[in-house]
Amino acid sequence: MDTEIFLTMGILTDRYCFMQTIKSEFNFENNEGFYDDELMYDKEENALFQFTVYNDDYSVKRPVSMTSRPFSYEIESAIDLQAYRLVENYRKGYLKDGKLKEIAARLDEEDNPVIMLVKHKR
Repeated sequence: MDTEIFLTMGILTDRYCFMQTIKSEFNFENNEGFYDDELMYDKEENALFQFTVYNDDYSVKRPVSMTSRPFSYEIESAIDLQAYRLVENYRKGYLKDGKLKEIAARLDEEDNPVIMLVKHKR
């Protein structure tokens, strides 16, 4: 039997449509599976691409998922950032100057997660 691949929709912009494919395959011995690929359709180019979007708040590459469900017209997505990870990244110097670094500087490992809102640049 052929492995099924599911397509899920993500964030839509005026130009781009973000999607994800998920392969319905799991290896219980290795505890690995459900592999996914991030896809982006460019409406102007009429082309499909594999892509990775990185959070520019970090000096090291941290991918951001573009396939979450939109919240509203203004807010495309929300990402929860665990406080202990932000504190660790701050201490290691992985955060660039900006709002996230300022927030991380005031956090304790036991604090609640920080919710990052993803909005379109206008």
